[in-house]
Amino acid sequence: MLYSIIDVETTGGSKNKITDISIYTTDCKTIIKEFHSLVNPGISIPYFITRLTGISNEMVEVAPYFHELAKQILDATRDAVFVAHNVNFDFNVIKNEFKELGYSFSRKKLCTVKLSRKIIPGHKSYSLGKICADLEIPIHGRHRAKGDAFATLQLFNLLYAKTDHSFFQDLTTTKQITVSNNINEQDLASLPNTVGVYYFWNRSNQIIYIGKSVTIKDRVISHFRSTVKKEIKLCQETVKITYEITGSDLIAQLKESAEIKNYYPLYNYRQKRIGETYGLTYFTNDKNIIELKVDYLKNIANPLITFSKGDKARQFLRGCIEKHNLCLKYSSLEKGNGSCFYFQIKKCKGVCCGKQSIKEYNKSVLKAILNLQPKKIKEAIYTEGRNENEVGVVQVENGVYKGYGFLNKDADLANQKLINDSIVKQKDNRDVRRIISSYMKNNPI
Repeated sequence: MLYSIIDVETTGGSKNKITDISIYTTDCKTIIKEFHSLVNPGISIPYFITRLTGISNEMVEVAPYFHELAKQILDATRDAVFVAHNVNFDFNVIKNEFKELGYSFSRKKLCTVKLSRKIIPGHKSYSLGKICADLEIPIHGRHRAKGDAFATLQLFNLLYAKTDHSFFQDLTTTKQITVSNNINEQDLASLPNTVGVYYFWNRSNQIIYIGKSVTIKDRVISHFRSTVKKEIKLCQETVKITYEITGSDLIAQLKESAEIKNYYPLYNYRQKRIGETYGLTYFTNDKNIIELKVDYLKNIANPLITFSKGDKARQFLRGCIEKHNLCLKYSSLEKGNGSCFYFQIKKCKGVCCGKQSIKEYNKSVLKAILNLQPKKIKEAIYTEGRNENEVGVVQVENGVYKGYGFLNKDADLANQKLINDSIVKQKDNRDVRRIISSYMKNNPI
């Protein structure tokens, strides 16, 4: 059997046109043929996509359009299983390109995410970057089609070597959507394949599940294809599906998190926490030593960081103490006279027994506090809007999340009042700080 390992890069957004494509066709022994090309999408590539992929409008200006490459893509995938990491994304993007040409693209599919979870369980993340790092598979050219496709090929070969061919055949899917008595294929087909938040409703007009995806239709359909008992039960109870387009994955994540906490859906098992109850704070004691302390939030005016459980807070504090060589006694984690346990094992420099000066110790504590304080973001974070005429806005002030909104693309982005008026006010919490922090790490201003 032949397998075509494929990766595409796209413009994102509602049109989501291909900008880069790579195909390796293999019989699991050798690469039989390969195909790589930039693609002129016919529309402008957003700036944040260029930052992610390195593919600019100038690079694709002289590249062939998809219709000029269609025959080569068909030849490269003919009589082969379509393989990709998160296969539905790549497959549907290509399928939609062919649909615009009046051609119905159909191939058997195989997902290397699903394969990896089955064959090598236990990994924290199965994203291409994380799983390849775990397996020491180098990726030369991350977020470029050729680099990601070749890494997927190596991952595929590794997985293939760990099992038999029949196992691959079992996971190869052309299966139809399994629908409930209440939802039909037409309902699913009418969903948009763009980024946003979706809602599953039951007969009592209650929201029982909230999710987000960069391709709403594909993600919803995956629920109805699942063989997991909880997923089957969810789909059987669902009588209506609604959605809201958000324009960007960042706003989708923030909205999903807020909606889960607002509606508390039965089938959402994560992010239900309404708020934290513990926090980390500091104070200066009567010896002029700055102490770190875990306490109830009701007792803390401005916590450095918050937690849902006390043991998690204390575990975090212990890690902070070890990193900065601080004292257990002056961090409320140990009582008694004399030196602390960490001094005995040379992790504390001895402020607890007069071996370290208070001035030097306080300097280390202040450094730890500084590292814990949120990054000061005074300007709004701008993302893709819900259409070509919009810009998405996420407002963060001094590390505190204020909300999100949308502005006209031609609006004066220096007008703070205009930005403030556009914002849908939201609550700040640990979940949204994690979401924003992750975004900022991957998309530095």
